[in-house]
Amino acid sequence: MIRVTVKGSAEVLKIMELIPNRMKLAFLKGMRDTAIIIQSLAKRNAPVWRGLLRASIVQSVSVEGDRIVGTVGSALPYAKVMEFGREQGWRPNINALKVWARRRLGNEHAGYAVAESIRKRGFRAQPYLTPALEEAGPRSQLIFTGRILEAIAEAGG
Repeated sequence: MIRVTVKGSAEVLKIMELIPNRMKLAFLKGMRDTAIIIQSLAKRNAPVWRGLLRASIVQSVSVEGDRIVGTVGSALPYAKVMEFGREQGWRPNINALKVWARRRLGNEHAGYAVAESIRKRGFRAQPYLTPALEEAGPRSQLIFTGRILEAIAEAGG
C-alpha cells in the first residue's frame, strides 16, 4: 500500500496555477532558440554570390492565439527559386539579369542570353532552408526538453 500525504496544499495549488504560464514561456523560448539555430544553419548553407540572400535570411517567433509560430526565411523574390528551383518554360526578370550580367560578365546584353538559357533548361534547386531544418531537428528536441525541465524547476517541481 502506498500512501501520499500532501502538506501545504495551498502552496501546491499555487504552483499548479503557475505551470501553464511557465510552460507557454518555455515553449516560446524553445521556439526562439530553435529558430535562431535554423537561421544560422540556413545562412551557412545559402549559395553565395554577392551575399544578399545570406544576409536576408531572418527569423521571427510570434504567438498566434494558442499557437507559437517560428518563421525562418528570406523576403527576396528569388529566395524561393533558389530553394526549390524552376522547371523550363518560364522567363526570369530580364532587368535583374541585365544587372547581374553587367556585374558578373561585364556585359549587360549577356542577360538576354542567360534568360533564354534559363527558359530552355530551367533552374536547378540549391536548397538551403530544408537541410537547415533537418540538421536542427535533434538539437531542437534537446532545447525544448531543457526549457520544459527549466520551467518545471522554476515552478517548484
